[in-house]
Amino acid sequence: MNEESDDLAEAGQTGVKAGPIPRGQTIYKAGAEGTSWRVVSGTVRLDQPGPDGLQFAGMAVTGDVIGAETLLFGRYTFTARALSACVLEPWCADQAEPSGQLLLGMLAATERRMAEVLALRSGKAGDRVRRLFEFMTAGLTRGRKAARLALPRLKDIAEITDLSVETVSRTISHLGADGTLEVSGRYRSRHVTADSVLGTRG
Repeated sequence: MNEESDDLAEAGQTGVKAGPIPRGQTIYKAGAEGTSWRVVSGTVRLDQPGPDGLQFAGMAVTGDVIGAETLLFGRYTFTARALSACVLEPWCADQAEPSGQLLLGMLAATERRMAEVLALRSGKAGDRVRRLFEFMTAGLTRGRKAARLALPRLKDIAEITDLSVETVSRTISHLGADGTLEVSGRYRSRHVTADSVLGTRG
């Protein structure tokens, strides 16, 4: 694991909150020992090892718990990577064992999240891309200035929505050109405003 991931592992053992994790940073890898984490802010991509390498398996947003499988197996089943800049904190670090009610609540939330992620892979291209951005804006704080969502890599968007990279690029351009989304920046640093994603512009 890299230096940032080592810091996270240490934080899990000491109960210290983890700091901000930049977009694209690997949080932990499948097969590694570790603990569970709650997503304080941001979006995390989960991938599962397969015969052809890592394959998209799910996502977690603000309030979700990742790495809960370590409570049973002691190791991570998935590789987690920050899809957007995010902050994590140890989950149940102050408890020897989570309560049954807490685990049931987490299971229900996980099932609901899986259904939402599956919905991102069906329908028209524009609908898929916009639903993904809506998913990722969960937890964004709005102030006087409209909150902005830094877009993931086109490759990530394509794999999550089951579209080609070319289709994703063309779709985002169309959504920006017709005013559906407020898109700014260039290829590697594009943003959309949360208000335009959620349809709450004044």
